[in-house]
Amino acid sequence: KELVWFQQEQPLVHLLYSQCCNLLRNVLLAFIKEEMVKDKEGADLLSIAFELQNNQRSNAYIDIDETTRMYIKNLTVNQKTVLFQDIRQIYCTMTKELIKSLPINNNFLRHLQCRDPLMRKESSRTSIMYPARNVPHFLNNEKVDLVGAEWRVYELADIPEEWYKKDTMSSNDVMEYVPIDKYWHQVLSSVTSIGTPQYVALAKLVKCLLSLSHGNSDVERGFPQNNHLVTDERSSLNEASINGLRATNAGIKFFGDSKVHMVPTTKSLLSSVQKSYSRYAKDNDRQQKLVKNVDAVNVKRTIDTEQEQLEEKEIQLLNEQK
Repeated sequence: KELVWFQQEQPLVHLLYSQCCNLLRNVLLAFIKEEMVKDKEGADLLSIAFELQNNQRSNAYIDIDETTRMYIKNLTVNQKTVLFQDIRQIYCTMTKELIKSLPINNNFLRHLQCRDPLMRKESSRTSIMYPARNVPHFLNNEKVDLVGAEWRVYELADIPEEWYKKDTMSSNDVMEYVPIDKYWHQVLSSVTSIGTPQYVALAKLVKCLLSLSHGNSDVERGFPQNNHLVTDERSSLNEASINGLRATNAGIKFFGDSKVHMVPTTKSLLSSVQKSYSRYAKDNDRQQKLVKNVDAVNVKRTIDTEQEQLEEKEIQLLNEQK
């Protein structure tokens, strides 16, 4: 289940910490008494003495699959004892490995949960200030203070539910939520009564945090996407061209649900197209000038080489005449 969840394309780093905690909690609940786990959250899960026999469930209540439970009916008492000892050891080993691997003690990930629309409350201000202060070389002290002030405005803002909740339910009748990047696109598009952006420093920070990946799936997906773009007929595409094509495809997917005709044609889009063409023309002129300069240097080098060879031959002939 967790592996499938990690393969999603939308930004999920704000949910990564809670998912890791839930994974560890579920493994603990499989063999640890419920009262030892139920009041523990986050890093408190690490304090559970899961290897102590007194904290573990009795054999009858340890989670095992039904096939195994049917099989052990035919075992002797000693065989059952050995089997459940092995099961407990397996669960303990799994728990140790999860504690070693999962970022349960990562404060940065824990504070990133504040970007979830359901976490919009007073206590979340402390969380947003953590990345504002700790992302290196990103915000100066003035901008950090501005993030705190703008977050208070965000806490009190009247945000419609349709910005973060979908109208439809999943097949399991579970509420579905709008991807976090689309939600924040709506929020950061807010303006003041005089038409200026409502969030400036906060927008810069949120966009930076949205670029953080929750796993390697995005990188792994990039390889087949690049292979699809760089066909045999387009094998000479450079890195800038590939990045441009990837950005265009991502924009169409974000604004038009992967349908070109659904992308809204706005003034800013038209302006961006004009600017991009202007930059392309300038870059093309620069490349042509660079090629001409290189050709001129090569021609001069060739002429100089030929001149040197003629002079050497002339000297050689003069020496022979003597």
